[in-house]
Amino acid sequence: MIYRERHCPADKEKLYCLIPAPKGYVAPFRWPKSRDFVPYANVPHKSLTVEKAIQNWVHYEGNVFRFPGGGKFPQGADKYIEQLASVMPVTVGKVASLGAYLLKKNVLTMSFAPRDNHEAQVQFALERGVPAYIGVLGSIKLPFPSRVFDMAHCSQDV
Repeated sequence: MIYRERHCPADKEKLYCLIPAPKGYVAPFRWPKSRDFVPYANVPHKSLTVEKAIQNWVHYEGNVFRFPGGGKFPQGADKYIEQLASVMPVTVGKVASLGAYLLKKNVLTMSFAPRDNHEAQVQFALERGVPAYIGVLGSIKLPFPSRVFDMAHCSQDV
């Protein structure tokens, strides 16, 4: 029955249990600093700083990426959250950058992105400590039961 138990493996088994970090990977910043900064070595995708330049979503500075809280929110995520809170209780889920700012209001979010150039955004979200998932709700059945999410928030312009 030991194969069914959750346990820490013996020292000689640990090598087979853990997936080693990629070469050059550094320890991520601790929360709450990880909300705003990610080491470049962990997510080497400078192209997003160009693609998202007009959105003020991410900036490359030295050896880190900085997330100023802009993105789809011209006045910043905090201002957008205040606007949402004026019409509904902010106790439900949202998007990666928005989700990072909602954590301080004890709101846990899950971000979804398709398997395309958004994969890097999911990696950024995970490095920042924000739950994220690669998958599209409308095209495949994801492993979540019905009514698991309190709210859906679309970050794309429609």
